[in-house]
Amino acid sequence: MRKGLVWVACATMLVITSGTASAQYGAKPPSSGVSGADYRAELTYSLWNPTPTIRISSESLGIVGTDIDAVADLGFEKNVFQDFRVVLGATKRLKFRFGYTPIKYEGDTTLIRTIVFNGQRYTVGLPVVSSLDWKSWRAGLEYDFISNPRGFFGFILEGKFTELDAQLTAPLIDEFTHVKVPIPTVGAVGRVYAARNLAITGELTGFKLTIQDNSGEYVDFDLNAIYTFTRNIGVVGGYRTLYLDYGVEQDAGDLKLKGLYFGAVARF
Repeated sequence: MRKGLVWVACATMLVITSGTASAQYGAKPPSSGVSGADYRAELTYSLWNPTPTIRISSESLGIVGTDIDAVADLGFEKNVFQDFRVVLGATKRLKFRFGYTPIKYEGDTTLIRTIVFNGQRYTVGLPVVSSLDWKSWRAGLEYDFISNPRGFFGFILEGKFTELDAQLTAPLIDEFTHVKVPIPTVGAVGRVYAARNLAITGELTGFKLTIQDNSGEYVDFDLNAIYTFTRNIGVVGGYRTLYLDYGVEQDAGDLKLKGLYFGAVARF
């Protein structure tokens, strides 16, 4: 994550600095007009189609749970999820940030190996219907050290809250687990206006937290391009990687989603 933060910072400041230098020698930097650089609120709605890598385990009654591969063992497949983001500018440099991503996977398969989940044994050859409901919220602050018509660069302080429900149902067996993982995160964000209507944004946040027997690690990387048709309306396309590793009481998980997303942007 440290290398990623350095990359976001260096790439953003390089472009912004080059734009300032070119202005000194007579070249005109992009105007903030149509690009939508001057706004107080930015709302983004997108559809994300990530490739999942999901491993979960749940222990109960002193019975150690199996490390379950949700794709190979339960038949989880790629799915499309909605993603909502809001950025509100309190001042030119200080912004409030909110986001919500509801994630859900379902599987219907016949087990090719015996697994133990939440103290119950699911034997090979058993038909199993499963689901994973993962709700991810984020809220925090952004402060931009650099802010001009060419772009901005700043740091992020956020709280990530994950609520996860996993359920496995088979004949005569129905078990589920519920996990809540709040994790504070820090990171950096940078944006450059490559053209009058085109903005490139890179963002990285994350943190690793351990409290007694509970632990959590969260990393969220996003690289996107926004093209604005007017000052208020545009489209966005990007690539996002979301990683969560947790250990809460008898439950543990290692979840990674990565893939492209596309959506719409409104600015006011």
